[in-house]
Amino acid sequence: MKLFYSLKRKVLAVCLAGMILMALCVGGISLWTISHLTYDYEIQNMTHLVDTKATIIDDELLRSENIVNYTANAISRKVDDPAQLRDLSFRQHLAQSVDHDFQDASTNLHIICSYYLYYPSENISALWKASNGRDSTFYDVLVKQQEEIGHTAPRHVIAFAYLMDQGEAAWTQPYYSSYLNRYIISYRRPIYKDGVMVAIVGIDIDFQAFIDRLYANPPEGEHGMVILSDTTGTVEYAPDKPLGIQLADKDIHIRDVADKVAEAGQTDNMMVTYDWAGQESIAGIKGLRNGMNFIDLRRKPQIYNRTHKAVMQMVLGLVAVCILASLLPIYMINRLSERLQRVIEAAKEVGEGNYDIKLHDTQRDDIGELSRNFQAMVGKVAASQGNLTYISQHDVLTGLLNRMGLDKEIADWLQAHPDSHGALVSLDLDGFKLINDLHGHMAGDEALRTLARDLVESFGHEQIIGRNGGDEFVVFMKDAEPEAAQAAVKAFSNKKKAFTYDGETHSFSVSIGYTLYRGDGMSLSRLFHQSDTALYAVKLRGRNHYRIYEPSMESLNRTSLGFNLETITKNLPTALLVTEAKKDGKILFVNKAMLDLLECQNVTEFMAFTEENQSHIVCACERERVRQLMEQQLLEDADKTYSVTYCIRTAKGRRKHIFSVWCMADNPNYGRVFYATLVEQKFLWPFISEHPSEDDNLV
Repeated sequence: MKLFYSLKRKVLAVCLAGMILMALCVGGISLWTISHLTYDYEIQNMTHLVDTKATIIDDELLRSENIVNYTANAISRKVDDPAQLRDLSFRQHLAQSVDHDFQDASTNLHIICSYYLYYPSENISALWKASNGRDSTFYDVLVKQQEEIGHTAPRHVIAFAYLMDQGEAAWTQPYYSSYLNRYIISYRRPIYKDGVMVAIVGIDIDFQAFIDRLYANPPEGEHGMVILSDTTGTVEYAPDKPLGIQLADKDIHIRDVADKVAEAGQTDNMMVTYDWAGQESIAGIKGLRNGMNFIDLRRKPQIYNRTHKAVMQMVLGLVAVCILASLLPIYMINRLSERLQRVIEAAKEVGEGNYDIKLHDTQRDDIGELSRNFQAMVGKVAASQGNLTYISQHDVLTGLLNRMGLDKEIADWLQAHPDSHGALVSLDLDGFKLINDLHGHMAGDEALRTLARDLVESFGHEQIIGRNGGDEFVVFMKDAEPEAAQAAVKAFSNKKKAFTYDGETHSFSVSIGYTLYRGDGMSLSRLFHQSDTALYAVKLRGRNHYRIYEPSMESLNRTSLGFNLETITKNLPTALLVTEAKKDGKILFVNKAMLDLLECQNVTEFMAFTEENQSHIVCACERERVRQLMEQQLLEDADKTYSVTYCIRTAKGRRKHIFSVWCMADNPNYGRVFYATLVEQKFLWPFISEHPSEDDNLV
């Protein structure tokens, strides 16, 4: 089929098949499981069943009614005066017209077994035709009876004429017709003209065929039974008992009243309760147009058994569907052409790094287009492979090798020159974070680029130079003896280094650690470890220097560099005080030594005692002098550092003589602030010849 010549359509077919199968499986599981695993859904199923069957039957009943109503309306239009029916030719013409109407309308309604026209005023049957079978062929009953008994017998509807006195059409209860030799139900409609019943039209439905269709499946099974009952829901019409049998004779007793049966027949999802052989049962009921009820009766305990069985059947069906569904993709895949396989093999070659492939496919279909596009793509990839390799192994900022490029270049050299000497140098830009914080990250980037250029200039392009990450760089000196390596490292360490950013030149320094490769087969990871250890040894000794790796460095504690502001201020023995640069400046920061100096347990107690004002720390007799010094610094000597002695009072009411050094600086968050250190004067007494008593005031 041309539909499957296109690869896209093949894939689409597989996808659609998969989606359809998945939808069927998921939908089937969802509908089946949801409908049977819960009690409420089982009720819905029962309602659906009776609604479905009742709808089919009601449709045929309605069509039967429509035939009669259509014919009755036609008669009503043709009879202008009841006296017209006394004219034999008029009655014959009317009967022929009615016969044609019935024949045309009942062609596809095979349950109709008889139709007729009766004139009550004349007490005669003008039309009566019946069908022996279900082939829609009707014979004239009146003619046949006249031939058999010599006269035309009155229509049997005479006995039911009293039903039409109210002028309403109605369905009869089932009865046996000796004329038709079968069980029937009839729908009859009277026709009135000027208040006089002039005619009765009706049809007979084969009730036996009617109930046979309802009971086409076994009416009673493992889980329940289907019942066609009367209006009260207590009588069953069965194929073997078309005139009805009491449900009580089958040990089925209704618990609810008859009014509820009638209400349930007209309402969705209303259940009626029965006792069936001593077990509680429920029934879904749907009322039919002829006054009968269609009932689905089930025992409650067996509803759940049915659920379990239905789930198992669904699982087995799902497994079978999945097995069958897998055959379609397998078949479709096996039908793919050899040209597609060649493309796959070419893709494998490209994946292994071989770009020298040739796909000669000139056919004008999807696979040919794929082959040509793939060939063009391989050419472009081969052309750009060198550039991709360069990008993957080089640092974007500095243009040097990145860590991947460093590892590859050094490993390749070591493998090619296992017996040669060399040196691995690790460098770290000192204070790189400070450069970023002070001048911004753009300045930091310029510092890194400057360092990269200096490395290339000092060590040469023939060496392996790269950026290991962040502010760390690596140089591998090839064929370098120990003396030459030391000289090169020393020269670079002593070289003045500076970068220019935004028109300003900033100096910087580097820390260098290096290790030697002596042709002993040392691994690359070990070389990096040793040079890194030597670099940290330089940092521990103050940075801006270089050292060669020594085994004793392995015992260095690298955490010794882990100081931070919290650690320093917490353990510094000197009291620290930071306040706003105002006359009555607010206290912004104190350390633990300051809390101990004022004999406070914590910061909360300190702030409550001082009311967050630095002047409250100073004794009252000293406050004016200290305030004047602060005003002087604010007005004249902003950059000057002051030292002063004065007396303070503690939270416990004691006085202490202290020596304080303060300076003023600008803070981006708080504006101008005073930074002050305080120490008790008694700690300085060993260094001065005279000292005051504890009670003296120092001026």
